[in-house]
Amino acid sequence: MSITITHRPRGRTVVASVVATLAVVLSGCTSDASADDDSYLVGFPALLSGPAAFAGVPITQGAELAAEEINDSGFLGEGKTVELEMEDVKSDPAQAIALYKQFAADGASGVLCCGLSAEAGALAPVMTQDQVPGIVTSAILADITEPPHLFRPHILPSAEGGIYDQFIDTVVPAEDIETVVIVVNGDNDAMVADGEVWKAGLERNGAEVVKTVSTNSTDTNFTGPATEIASIDPDAVVLSTLGTPSALMARALRERGYDKRLMSSYGIDSAELFKTSAKGLAGTLFAAPFHAEFSDNEEAATFIEAYREKYDEDPDIFAAQGYTSMWFLAMGIKEADSGDPVDVGSALSGIDTQDSVYGEITYVEGQATLSEPGTYLEWTEDGELEEWTG
Repeated sequence: MSITITHRPRGRTVVASVVATLAVVLSGCTSDASADDDSYLVGFPALLSGPAAFAGVPITQGAELAAEEINDSGFLGEGKTVELEMEDVKSDPAQAIALYKQFAADGASGVLCCGLSAEAGALAPVMTQDQVPGIVTSAILADITEPPHLFRPHILPSAEGGIYDQFIDTVVPAEDIETVVIVVNGDNDAMVADGEVWKAGLERNGAEVVKTVSTNSTDTNFTGPATEIASIDPDAVVLSTLGTPSALMARALRERGYDKRLMSSYGIDSAELFKTSAKGLAGTLFAAPFHAEFSDNEEAATFIEAYREKYDEDPDIFAAQGYTSMWFLAMGIKEADSGDPVDVGSALSGIDTQDSVYGEITYVEGQATLSEPGTYLEWTEDGELEEWTG
């Protein structure tokens, strides 16, 4: 039976304890979910360190906040709580697999996972053969959802007719962009696939992709490709690359005199990445389904206020992803009225819509979709984001 569940947390008093070592445990319970029928273990192999921590840390903070709200509001029923246990995967897919198996052995009702597409690609085959449902928090690797095993509550921008397509169809004609160079992380399947979406959209709008430059996601020196791109001098450069490589490429391009439009994904929505770019990201345009300064639906307003109160900073897109993922899993536990992972996976499969910080999202085969185009944002020279209106 299809269902729609709306969550409206009541109050934000912190009732969970946080223990930060290698693991973070909310609600002060043991790691054995079977020890208390009213406590549901949620495992989270998380990106707490390494080059992807700029995204991984806010993802975990969003999930922590959601867990506290779930417990404090009594969302699951009187006396019923979630226990969110996190351990650092250190950007290692093998470690993510080991932790998933450990959480499953410990009796987890579900597992949040997959901040990176490499992690998602490694974990997906394991999860689809197991009974513990996985919730992808941030990875954008296409075609990985498989109910009742694997779900993704965040928006996939490369979906046909999705955020990228709408963004390209709006921006390219408005800015008279005729020539483009696309930079991709050739060692990352998700970035390569995104690059193809960019290419198709650009050509659909009459722009010529004069060159596609392949780099590696671990590269730190972009002198060569940046020099080549600057010599081509296209009207725009698309960065279909991960966050840190995008920042470093933007810096290298600006240092070599390229001063035209850069376009990328919401993966660059990070003040830390702007600092890494040494202001190179100034003039970079991207579309985002959520931003603390520009999202004004009721769920977003509640989330932003609570996040600011807890962490004394604005939530970014990654925090929104962690928050939405934790609430989605809680919806499944509530509907199942059980911590049994098979029951939870079945309940998650029946969820059609979710009121979220992005607006109302619809689930199709476990993948969240959004009809709205998102907000178009541009980094300014002083490290602020402004809304682009054409």
